[in-house]
Amino acid sequence: MKTLHISGRRWFEKTNGNTYHSSIIYVDGEFYGKIEFTYGYGDHYIQSATQLLDKAGLLPGLEHLIHGGNESLWRYCERSGIKLITEVSDVARKKDL
Repeated sequence: MKTLHISGRRWFEKTNGNTYHSSIIYVDGEFYGKIEFTYGYGDHYIQSATQLLDKAGLLPGLEHLIHGGNESLWRYCERSGIKLITEVSDVARKKDL
């Protein structure tokens, strides 16, 4: 893998005050997969993508931490010589995720 591109969308549910996201993942310019409607705010769209890629075995050597988390994706990519591109947009409607 030389390039990893993660495109996220976030939607804030005003009624309950929750934020949800979706992510589209491209590996070396090719569509790899999509994460549908998932709870998480801020940069959680990147964490969701990291978990998907890790489960698929595409992040060999990703450090897993004692408390159950893992090394940040930007750090892994920096260490592995992978160009990481992330972008996110906030959408007004749930159906836009």
